[in-house]
Amino acid sequence: MFSKSVLSKAFHARRTFSSNPGIVHRVLNTFDRSTTAYGVVSHTPVDELVGHEPIEVEKRDCEYQATTLSNGFTVLTESEDFPGPIHMGFLMNVGTRDETAETSGSLLALKNVYLKTLKHTNETVNYGMIQMSGGDMEMNYDQETTYFRGNCIEYDAVDMFQMLVDVALEPRSVLAANVAKSKNRKTHELAQHLAKFDPFAYNQELLLRTAYGYNTLGMPHFGLEGNVEGIDARVLQKFILDNVTPRKCLILGSGVKNHSEFVNLAKEMLGEFLPVPEHQYQRHQSQYIGGEFRNWTETPNTSITVAFEGADWSSSDQPAFQVIASLLGSTDALSRGRAGTGRLARTVTNLAREHSFVDSAHVTNAHFSDSGILGLTVEGPGSHSQEIMEVLLEELSSLKDKVSDEELIRAKNRLKMNILTDLESRGDRLEEIGRNYLAFGGQLTFHQYCDRVDEVTSAQINEVAARFLATKPTILVQGSSINVVPTITDVQRQLN
Repeated sequence: MFSKSVLSKAFHARRTFSSNPGIVHRVLNTFDRSTTAYGVVSHTPVDELVGHEPIEVEKRDCEYQATTLSNGFTVLTESEDFPGPIHMGFLMNVGTRDETAETSGSLLALKNVYLKTLKHTNETVNYGMIQMSGGDMEMNYDQETTYFRGNCIEYDAVDMFQMLVDVALEPRSVLAANVAKSKNRKTHELAQHLAKFDPFAYNQELLLRTAYGYNTLGMPHFGLEGNVEGIDARVLQKFILDNVTPRKCLILGSGVKNHSEFVNLAKEMLGEFLPVPEHQYQRHQSQYIGGEFRNWTETPNTSITVAFEGADWSSSDQPAFQVIASLLGSTDALSRGRAGTGRLARTVTNLAREHSFVDSAHVTNAHFSDSGILGLTVEGPGSHSQEIMEVLLEELSSLKDKVSDEELIRAKNRLKMNILTDLESRGDRLEEIGRNYLAFGGQLTFHQYCDRVDEVTSAQINEVAARFLATKPTILVQGSSINVVPTITDVQRQLN
């Protein structure tokens, strides 16, 4: 125990130091009045700084140029509109639909080891290059495309582009394939573990599998679990050789000052990549078959999805399907009562607000190169499974009724706002430009597409809805009370 005198002295010393910190504190907090920084800080804002000339750069409109190389690769650039980082992309028209029973899981394997290259660098060098550049590099894939994207400051653009070409085109080694096999196995284990906490996590995948079967668009995103041990270097190399061709590749660049220089850089980095007979590397056409899938899960809720074949990207009805999806919208129990959410979509006004047993509802609308799918999903307590199906079918049937001008304009504006918002970021805009080029061949700008959206009428929506509702549906039912939900035959009878 300290005596009162000792405590009193310590307290007095603390008070003295706080009011008079001493020479160390005074020296460390003394400004160097000779520096420019001190002059700027202490300067009156209204006075002009002597010798200070601001650097001004005017924002310019972006210019887009595309060049097809002699070997078949296409280079598409967006000019620099304002000083910033360089964004690069390698978009390939190859996705999970191009996998087979033998090669299923190849894209997941490539994603798990895409930095493991050997030709010019290795994984350690690639990782260090990304960190030192201050940029980023990643790979993503879906049913129809694979996209490698990177960004960095202008100084590192050449090295980063070389790495981008290597990770996209270099065949994987035996070592990389063995690592990929192990990571694929862990990916499946993690997905199974997480699915225990979300029984409806695989809704989208099960819907496509029911609609298209175990091929093309129905192939699983992570690949067939039974094929994990079949992934090796030979399979990965075979998948790349059978699917990645120059005509299927689009090299993208944003923030590029000179299109010709970027084209020459692409030629140099690609090296002796010779053209191939592209007609021998066409993907198999998807075939919509529809059907019904019921999956019992240990949950008190029921999730019901009713979907139909939609439109592909080239269809004249594609804008109408987009507007229909915007009309239906999405909602859940957490957002239905919050101001500014829902945006008056039909899933809010007709489902969530009118029926207490609707926990959530959302629309599914996907377009592919040769098909599409449009559906509505409603979730709620299993004790109301029949009622959930009834209100779901009523909502789909109402698409055949006239849409008011107010609701139609609201849906169109919401759709156009979503499209244009996705173009604000330079990196996201570059990806959208590339996908737009693959879908429309550079013949349709985003503003022209918005004009197509404006041309959609209520009569066109009614006609499109009547047409697809008369076709065979795809029904996905998951939950604990799946047997009380009407069958596909009953659904077709109610809709027609």
